[in-house]
Parts: sequence; structure tokens; C-alpha cells
Amino acid sequence: MSVEINTPHRDYPLPHQSNLLEQDVLRLIQALTQIDVDVDNQQQGLTQLQTMLEQQGKSGDANLAELKALLNQQQAAHHEHHRKQKLNHLLGETIYPL
Repeated sequence: MSVEINTPHRDYPLPHQSNLLEQDVLRLIQALTQIDVDVDNQQQGLTQLQTMLEQQGKSGDANLAELKALLNQQQAAHHEHHRKQKLNHLLGETIYPL
């Protein structure tokens, strides 16, 4: 009869000194197979997360560029309006309708 012990977090089977080597070899094969599956699942999850972050980064860059263009347009319109106000004030006339 073999002693059945497992890891506390992932429940991988562990060898035990009172077990026969033939029993522990099977337990180690099972543990390594489970570890391999877990690592592969984590790598796939990280790959998916990285892809999602890259996609969000690209759309974020496009949004940022659009906001910068809009800000530049508003600043240009504000500067033009301010220039017209100065000219009207200096000349004391209404050259440019505001």
C-alpha cells in the first residue's frame, strides 16, 4: 500500500520515502504531466493577454492621435479668433466680423 500525499496548492502527487520506487515513479509521471499542462495553460493565457493588450494599445494610439488633431484644430481656431480680436481692437474698427 502506498502513501498518498499531494502538494497543498495544485494537488500534485508527491513521492514518499515509505513507498516503493515503482509506485513513486508513477506518481512523479502523473505530477510532471499535470505540471506540463498547467504551464502550457498559463503560457496560452499570457499570450492571449498580451495580444489583447497590444490590440488595446493600437486602438489607444489611434484615439490619442485623433484627440491631438482635434486639440490642434481647436487651438488654431482660438488663435485665429484672438488675432482678429487684436486687429479689431488696434484699428478700432470691425474689419473681421466675430
